[in-house]
Amino acid sequence: MKLLYKKRRLYLNLAIGIVWIILFILKLLYTEPHNIWLLDYYMPVLSVLYLGQFLYQYHYQYLIVTDTEIIRNHLFFGKKIPLNAVERFYTNNLGDYVIEGAGKKIKINPIIVNQKSLQEFKGFTRTLSIATEIH
Repeated sequence: MKLLYKKRRLYLNLAIGIVWIILFILKLLYTEPHNIWLLDYYMPVLSVLYLGQFLYQYHYQYLIVTDTEIIRNHLFFGKKIPLNAVERFYTNNLGDYVIEGAGKKIKINPIIVNQKSLQEFKGFTRTLSIATEIH
């Protein structure tokens, strides 16, 4: 089971990346070569970052539940909790859903997650024999 990002979030990153590419190309076309500064090369860098973020999030999505573990995908700070080590599932004061277990916490931000897949995930947590404190 996968907990999906909202499509709006994904395609917004794609659109921003494309806009940065277009701006860089227009800058190259409509300015003279000696008027391009070293600082102007931030545009393709930002474009690559946004397009890379889109591709990574589109491919890996937010959270993956396998038969043995829960995996929170993040480019640098991914977390894994084995299913048999999950102790609690609750909401914190900020409205985030938190999964605790094996000395780790995985926070799920409901604002950036597809609501349909979030409801499926809540149903999945009800099947586990853990303490759920969701209001």
